[in-house]
Amino acid sequence: MTAIAWQWSWPGVDTHLLVSQDVANLLERYRQRRFDVERGGQLFVDPASAAGLVLALATPPHRDDRAGRTWLELNAHRCRDEIERANAAGLRLVGYWHTHPQSIPMISPTDVGSFSRFAARYTRDLPHPLAIIVGNSSSPEGIKAWSFREGRYVEAAWGSWPG
Repeated sequence: MTAIAWQWSWPGVDTHLLVSQDVANLLERYRQRRFDVERGGQLFVDPASAAGLVLALATPPHRDDRAGRTWLELNAHRCRDEIERANAAGLRLVGYWHTHPQSIPMISPTDVGSFSRFAARYTRDLPHPLAIIVGNSSSPEGIKAWSFREGRYVEAAWGSWPG
């Protein structure tokens, strides 16, 4: 069974998103330090997990991504390759993650635009895309998640596991 680090839930949504320890470790490893550029990757769930809805894979940053201190463009070719490999392993794309140079990350207007374009690109397969932003704080508030629902981003509530 997959080790679970924590869970997220959204108001009005009955399902919890369980975050695997592997995903938690990767997100924590890439916190953006003072003069670093943003980094990020894609997020995949394992729909067949016996534990429930598990965020099973977060892909690491890639050398072909383009980034600055407050912006990030994931390389389209690497994204397509990662989706194909993950789908072949039974995983499904649910969104993407990136870092922010803040202690407690907040979704910015730039993020909303970026995630909205992402949602439009995958609208048929991904009705409620997930956005994870990794800040500098090592507290639970240092990594936050949002889901795009009904035309807006809804922040998730963090919960310990088991909840």
